[in-house]
Amino acid sequence: MNDFRPNSQNGIAATPEEMNADTAILARRHAPVLLCDSREPFVPVALGVTRLAHGSQSPSCRHVPKGPDSCETVLEYAIWWDGDIQHFYELEHVWVFLDAAGKPVYAAASAHGHLKDMGEAEWRDERIVLYCEPGKHAHAANPADIIVDRSRLDEACSSGKELRGVMVEEPFKEALAFLTPYDQFLGRQNLRARCFEPSYCFDKEYDLAPLPVLTWLELASFIPRFLRNQTEEFRAAYDGIKAVFLDSGDTMIDEVTQVFDTQEDELVLSADPIEGGDKLVAELKARGYLVALVADGREKSFLNVHEALGFWDLFDAKAISEVCDSLKPDARIFREAMFKLGLREEDTSGIVMVGNNITRDVKGANSLGMNSVWIDWNDRYPREPQDELEQADHVIRKPLELLPLLEQMEVTMRSGSN
Repeated sequence: MNDFRPNSQNGIAATPEEMNADTAILARRHAPVLLCDSREPFVPVALGVTRLAHGSQSPSCRHVPKGPDSCETVLEYAIWWDGDIQHFYELEHVWVFLDAAGKPVYAAASAHGHLKDMGEAEWRDERIVLYCEPGKHAHAANPADIIVDRSRLDEACSSGKELRGVMVEEPFKEALAFLTPYDQFLGRQNLRARCFEPSYCFDKEYDLAPLPVLTWLELASFIPRFLRNQTEEFRAAYDGIKAVFLDSGDTMIDEVTQVFDTQEDELVLSADPIEGGDKLVAELKARGYLVALVADGREKSFLNVHEALGFWDLFDAKAISEVCDSLKPDARIFREAMFKLGLREEDTSGIVMVGNNITRDVKGANSLGMNSVWIDWNDRYPREPQDELEQADHVIRKPLELLPLLEQMEVTMRSGSN
């Protein structure tokens, strides 16, 4: 469900101080039991419980849960999971309707943003038993309602497509402003590693009664902190390539073909790509890499050339000498790209810098402890290193040769960390 209102004051228990022992006991007594796929990689973490008068607006989503006329009270369970197979914001809802005697008489639950009647579901000692879609956690009263949508779920759970990292919902936009492109990259990498083929054997049971029972506002406060902790855990665990920095001239673009403006100094109007240079950024993005432009020149020159060739908007960050007021090999231009991506000083060994100039690109990268890749494409710049810092870690001769090289580097990095 994606339409939340964490600041709403509707409902009986809209503020933390209104969670009392009676509500907590009642919430645990009627806490749902969830049956999940045997290969389900995610787990429910906490409950935001609100005790509502029947017909009241939910404090945590757009729905007004309604049941039979005999209902007097509604227990709303906002269930926070540690992820969804396509993103790291996952909140689902179950509503248990109680009569005047406090007995459960009806239940509804969320499914892809909708409130669904769970009237056919099994009850176990006054606790609703619901089935959850593999990886997605939308609720169903029986497994048949899930299996009928098997093709979509198979695609979502096993393909690794449409990975969004941390999904930022509007009510949490300010609280999640700390998220960086690198945080999102790590989220996508983690989700890719969790992809699985559902078994449709729903024998993994999650009893929600032992989970922390919070008010909705307590849970809404917890969610950003949980996501921050989660991204820090991803940072600590990740041991692959963290970003690819690309030069432009004679790395992707043939400098000899540059057409300069006759009126404006050093402004490039157009240029042709090196063979494969116009495809490199798109190929890197298709493989999931973070990509930054780190180049000396005028911003408008790169905009003119890269936009015409279709890849200006594909960069996750841009550090350009005119904007940074520094030229490679000065560390400032490299650090600006790092800062924009959310990379830290300790991340330099996971960054790959690709360029054609050993005195600028290679030396600058090596000085910071990055991995340097020299594209030996022509002889218009010095080819013999003058010191160790100008000695590239790797040499390629065409832009697309970078792709298999990165695969090899990933293997080496991961084997070195084991």
